Amino acid sequence: ICGWIADRTPNRSVAFYTGLLILLAATVLFGVAKASWVLLISRLCQGLSAAITYTVGLALLVDTVGRDNIGQWMGTALSSSSFGLIVSPLLGGIVYAKAGYMAVFGMAMGLIIFDILMRLVMIEKKTAAKYRPTEALTTDNSFYGTFTTQDEAMDEQSDNARAPNEPRDQAESTHLLSNGHKEPARTKGRMPTILVLLGIPRLLAAIYGIFVNVSILAAFDGVLPLYVKSLFGWNSLNAGLIFLCLAVPALTGPLVGKLSDKAGPRWIAVAGCALTAPPLILLRLVAHNSVEQKFLLCAMLICCGFTLILIVSPVAADLSAVVEEKEKADPDAFGPGGAYAQAFALFNCAMAAATLFGPVVAGALVERYGWGTMTAAMGIFAFSGAIPSVSFSRP
Repeated sequence: ICGWIADRTPNRSVAFYTGLLILLAATVLFGVAKASWVLLISRLCQGLSAAITYTVGLALLVDTVGRDNIGQWMGTALSSSSFGLIVSPLLGGIVYAKAGYMAVFGMAMGLIIFDILMRLVMIEKKTAAKYRPTEALTTDNSFYGTFTTQDEAMDEQSDNARAPNEPRDQAESTHLLSNGHKEPARTKGRMPTILVLLGIPRLLAAIYGIFVNVSILAAFDGVLPLYVKSLFGWNSLNAGLIFLCLAVPALTGPLVGKLSDKAGPRWIAVAGCALTAPPLILLRLVAHNSVEQKFLLCAMLICCGFTLILIVSPVAADLSAVVEEKEKADPDAFGPGGAYAQAFALFNCAMAAATLFGPVVAGALVERYGWGTMTAAMGIFAFSGAIPSVSFSRP
């Protein structure tokens, strides 16, 4: 729903502000909650905010950077997200230990307010095009769609100049998509955009890739602190510090995205899924309290950090490329609003499902079968992400 609205609003920033304000309200509610129903409302608002900000934010990124650099910037955005997901337990633990409960929520609210202030100085590419004639040639101010090159826009301008006497009713019967094609004004009978997207195997492969990635990270978030506390006797601060082994490698996301732009996403994503399996399975060897075992745990987590980041940037970049290529092949597939926001809404749904799936499944496996079985299952699960990537992703 958020993606559909974002694709059909003239200004994505309004939706983004709405999401951030909902998140701010949810954080305040969470901090002051004294009853379970207030906690429930705050968590529902946090989920709604995430649906809006992830969907609109990634769509804004695609609108701004263009296809040539999409992998690099998508890698920057999603590796920052992964870094935040991993490092937040560490920061929360430190602040809670030093300053107490409410200080944690104060830190979160300060970050949200800073984000809102940053958005106030953000100018969408479509808005900037109104004041920069060169960009006005390459941007349609009425809706969002695929990337447009300046050459295509100049060709469009030439076509308009060659046909100044075109009948008014004929001119009104067509409109220009942002990729320069003309589309008949008919919209009746078009399949809903979400169903069109779900019918593209390459897009489903990208969604499954991010589902695997986030599930593994969320599984660590759910079971790792408890395991190191029971095995090594670590407190919350030490358990939080171990997440740096996953967080620091996530900062290489922009480099992976740049490589994906040059070499293509398929084999990088396949390598990420396949190479994540061995260190996950080897984590089963961490079974008793010793210095060597602690070093082994850190080493395997660092390996997982470097391999997991190979998945994120390529699949996200390929997702945007799928939408663009589908619109070029069939300009009537998505309608005048395009489908970037709805594609990333599906992407966000996969991430949300993964944050539930990972901890629940990993926790159940640890409780019933033990740590070793859980790590082996996660390793097999990681390898499964390579199968759709090698079959459907763009070379």
